[in-house]
Amino acid sequence: MSSIKHILRSFLARDSATFASRWPGKLVVAALLVGAPAALLLGSLYRGTYINDSWVALLTLVVLGVTYLVSTRLIVSVLVSAVVIGLTMFGTAPRLATERTGETGVLAELDVARDRGQLADFRDVAAAVVDLSATRPVQFGGFGADATTRFEVGSLTKAMTGLVIADAVARGDIRLDVPVATYLPELAGTEAGTVTLEELVTHTAGYAPFGPTALGRGFWGAPVGHNFFATDVEDLIAGVRAGTLDTRGSYVYSSLGASTAGMAVAAATGLSYSDLMRTRLFEPLDMTNTAVEDDGNAVDGGWSKSGLPVEPWILGADAPGGGVVSTAADLAKLASALLDGTAPGMTAMDPNTPTGLPHTSIGMFWHTTVSLTNQVLTWHTGQTGGYSTYFGLDRENGTAVILLSDVSNPAISTIGIDLLTERNPT
Repeated sequence: MSSIKHILRSFLARDSATFASRWPGKLVVAALLVGAPAALLLGSLYRGTYINDSWVALLTLVVLGVTYLVSTRLIVSVLVSAVVIGLTMFGTAPRLATERTGETGVLAELDVARDRGQLADFRDVAAAVVDLSATRPVQFGGFGADATTRFEVGSLTKAMTGLVIADAVARGDIRLDVPVATYLPELAGTEAGTVTLEELVTHTAGYAPFGPTALGRGFWGAPVGHNFFATDVEDLIAGVRAGTLDTRGSYVYSSLGASTAGMAVAAATGLSYSDLMRTRLFEPLDMTNTAVEDDGNAVDGGWSKSGLPVEPWILGADAPGGGVVSTAADLAKLASALLDGTAPGMTAMDPNTPTGLPHTSIGMFWHTTVSLTNQVLTWHTGQTGGYSTYFGLDRENGTAVILLSDVSNPAISTIGIDLLTERNPT
């Protein structure tokens, strides 16, 4: 009994009265209070999930620090922090909406994905299925969202920009084989200005994935769900000018390069990027609920996969890399036009450059992959801090699948590929 009392007394005693009464013990306390959040942060960086879950490290730092400040007991602080963080993550984890909308056929396909556990980390989901040979060529379905619900489409914007670039080439507005500085004279005299639009649209220009301004803001903004991509033209140009092009000639996915390409074609046409996309793509296809996200009212905030509420991403000069908002209905119009050949800039989808991805080539931002089922899929995905998108076409069979969610979860691609390939098994 006395030994139990001694353990309880030690457990409840302040650290300053026990092992932390001397400097070595104090250093142990400081190392743990700082080291545990730092380890979580480094793990997030190593896994490439910083935007998704770095907030857990920040919360751990705050809860550990406050609890220890109040209790001055390390063990108590660790236990309280573990409980608080565990309950927070459980409470904020995405859960699939129960409201069902749309046609029974699409809902049945989504039910299969749900039953497989593929929708476990999602909230609202909207889907569109296009089959040009069907009696009803376009059908919709969703959980918590319908065909008119707006979502950020992320990097699917790049593919849309590719269509407009191809259309601008056909109109004679631009050429793909001249230096980008031809259209952005601010880049004249720099190595970055010597790359061609052809290199930019195939991710072989050697540009960094993101500009330094976005990366710097992201380090502080991502853990609290802030929009950190609000880049102005001066920041974009400065980031491009500073590039070293070490990977030029190799496929390295670059949002910075896509933004530069979009701004270049806008400058060549004398239009803003927003007006360029509206007049050359959205209006011709009657995509009335699609726009470049120029203000905070286009969509509500979304969620990270780990449950962090995330502000809408208003990208400014980085908009060509991921700044469009749209709906399942509008994207079905785009898919239908791409499948029947009536969309502007159809040549953007023609693959001409190999990538480092398995069985995949790229055209003007559009990827083409030969699937495991030997189907040729033309596709692009999208992901912002709080949204995710899959847009896939089987051009040979005249079918398409579109998925949108208000949770940033790359697993949406696997679901989309399954839905598309299982519609046309070989």
